[in-house]
Amino acid sequence: MAFFHKKKKSKGLKIKRGTLVEYKGKDVNVFIPDSVTSIGGWAFCKCKSLESVKIPSSVESIGKFAFYRCYSLKIIEIQPGVESIGELAFSDCKSLESISIPSSVTSIGECVFWGCESLKSIEIQPGVESIGAWAFYECKSLESISIPSSVTSIGKEAFRGCESLTSVEIPSGVTSIGNGAFLECKSLESISIPSSVTSIGECVFWGCESLTSVEIPSGVTSIGRGAFNRCYSLQSISIPSSVTSIGESAFIYCKSLESIVIPTSVERIEWRAFEGCKSLNKITLPTRFKGQEDWLGIRKECKITYTDDDDDIIYSKN
Repeated sequence: MAFFHKKKKSKGLKIKRGTLVEYKGKDVNVFIPDSVTSIGGWAFCKCKSLESVKIPSSVESIGKFAFYRCYSLKIIEIQPGVESIGELAFSDCKSLESISIPSSVTSIGECVFWGCESLKSIEIQPGVESIGAWAFYECKSLESISIPSSVTSIGKEAFRGCESLTSVEIPSGVTSIGNGAFLECKSLESISIPSSVTSIGECVFWGCESLTSVEIPSGVTSIGRGAFNRCYSLQSISIPSSVTSIGESAFIYCKSLESIVIPTSVERIEWRAFEGCKSLNKITLPTRFKGQEDWLGIRKECKITYTDDDDDIIYSKN
């Protein structure tokens, strides 16, 4: 076991890079005394035999790359008091299975748990306001996560490649979901999007092969490029009248999608929006898109109903 000895008058002691010497071939645990107020960047970087660490309540910040590539690290206990966790702080800790983020932390920084492939569960206490870009990128064993109501934003590709994640409930306080936030979450079957969200960003659900249905709340005004690309199991989706634009390839290769109604509020639909939707049998479109069927990638066998601004059916094809 490695000890950090308290120095006399050591108020505000900071653990700096290289403080810990790695003990190869032995189980290594770390005792951090309550005289320590911050753990500097790279402090325990690549300590490959380190198995457990307890971070006391005196610590206010954990620097970037602090525990980067600590491959044997299984247990991290973070006491309330920590306010910030730097980017890539626990990235590539491949043996880490669970962690609890205390309420004193206000944000989970970029790439903090990137590549923690054994991480199965994480508890985020109320107090955290934002989840940074790539925060849980390729946490392949993560099965579920509870996002507290204090969170207002989810960063770009925050959960990308979390291929064991089956369901996510996004709290009502979230107003922003970054591009690709759930990209390649292959086991994701259901998701709840709150009414506080005003746009579905680019590639948000790209490759969510198990997603069967999505309810887009009223208030959403745009569906971004590739938002539901390759959602192979998506059978139905309801688009509210608040939506005004649908991006390029938004529903491309949704091969189980059978029908869809595009409200007359939609003013723009980009190229290939419905290409590869081989089960699409019925689609309702505003009249402004008449003659753009090939551009949109709609299969020739699909029955198309056109409506005017009063939602009256004025023309039907097939």
